[in-house]
Amino acid sequence: MSCTLFGEKPYVWYCNLVLMLCYAVGELGHFLLGATSRPMAQSIHFGDQDCFSMNSTFDAICSNFSNHEDGCQNATVEGTNVCEWNYTGSGVEYQLLAGPFFVAIFTVMGVTLGTLGDRYSRIRILSVCVFICSTTVLLTGFSNRYWQLAVLRLVFGGAEAGFSPLCASIIADIFGETSRGLAMGVFNWGIYFGFGSAFAVGNLVTEADINGAGWRWAYYMSGIPGFLMVLLVFFSVREPTRKNITVTGDKEEKKDPDLMKTDVTSLLHKVLASIKILGTKISLLVLLAGACIRHSASFCFAYNAQLYFSEYYPSTNLGIWMALSSILGGSIGIATGGLISDLVVKKYGIYTRLSVLSLSQLLASPLAFGVLYIDPPYCFISLIGAYLFAEMWFGILFAVMVELFPTSIRSTSMATFFFVINNVAGLVLLAVPSLKHHMGTRNALTLVYPGFYLASALFFLLAQLLLKREFHKDNSLSDNIEEEAKPMAESLDCVL
Repeated sequence: MSCTLFGEKPYVWYCNLVLMLCYAVGELGHFLLGATSRPMAQSIHFGDQDCFSMNSTFDAICSNFSNHEDGCQNATVEGTNVCEWNYTGSGVEYQLLAGPFFVAIFTVMGVTLGTLGDRYSRIRILSVCVFICSTTVLLTGFSNRYWQLAVLRLVFGGAEAGFSPLCASIIADIFGETSRGLAMGVFNWGIYFGFGSAFAVGNLVTEADINGAGWRWAYYMSGIPGFLMVLLVFFSVREPTRKNITVTGDKEEKKDPDLMKTDVTSLLHKVLASIKILGTKISLLVLLAGACIRHSASFCFAYNAQLYFSEYYPSTNLGIWMALSSILGGSIGIATGGLISDLVVKKYGIYTRLSVLSLSQLLASPLAFGVLYIDPPYCFISLIGAYLFAEMWFGILFAVMVELFPTSIRSTSMATFFFVINNVAGLVLLAVPSLKHHMGTRNALTLVYPGFYLASALFFLLAQLLLKREFHKDNSLSDNIEEEAKPMAESLDCVL
């Protein structure tokens, strides 16, 4: 009798662990910007400026000169200047790096790499993506101009775009239905290990000021682990056999010869088929809307947490607390969500995963509210609770998507889905500076953080009800979609 863990062989879980660590490396580089934005801005000179005290004793004095450069520079105590006019690490330039500059290429390349993943070796493509991500993170530490940050951010976004669709497609092929949700949850631990590590490395390494390089060493150190992961992926993970796991049944899926081509018609066929699935099923449109709202909440908090705590609680040891909250609450939450959804599916059917998704976001909303309105360190206890429930969403969403999309275009469909939610989240992130200006930082984050959690819960609940109705009515969510998309793709190919 072969040894199994949760019904799967140890090698399968080893592959899952390697993919998770790759994801963690990517997310470390992704969110390191948010943890180092202020020292980077003060070194390279970009974004908004404000009045800072040279010593915490004079915080009250310097706060009176917010947005008043002359008054700030002339503020003195007993003839000594106590304030300085410097970069805050916030502003449109920062939000562009965090959002649109990253998202623009991330979403386009996500669809492209997802499509290539449906045809070529996903393992080899992933290896290249990890290598490029690590290289760009390392080079960011040598940047001296804003345009260099922008270019490296674009390249990094293009490479990281392949992580989710490629890895999710691989996991879908190596895990069975009863363990797939848990596997997706474990894979998405990478988000929280990477996000939490970004705050730890970004704060602690910057404060250590190694060789006087400050924030630059945070990027040097964050770029190195990815090169090890390239070797592990390329030499120890085998490309799995693609299999059909859609809700239409467990029978073997015939491969469409047209989908195996690599010409323009084939690529358009895949993309249009994916768009048609998303555009013709009301349940998927509502699910997409809920995912956009939920992902926007994550983006807005992740890229503004450092700035928020620096403004309201500057003495907080954010590197330790954010790392602990993210890794502990997030990793437990996302794995628990996948496990619970697997149990629910086993008893009540595939479409019921969304009930777990809706309930988790509903419970997370008041805890997220506590993060913004309770003083440290208790706000971080609330944050752990918020992560515990809120972060159930990604593993469940992954499992739902791989079960709804046809096997032949699964990577492309998931990449198209991510294309939409990341673009929306990036645009919402760009609106945060304006919201802060009109509402204040705390009120703005209340709207886009706990407020969006609550709104997404309602959308996920509606999506479940619609999906249940469509499932019983059609008994299939993707019949004939691919065939109907072929003429459109061929016509466009003729035009091109």
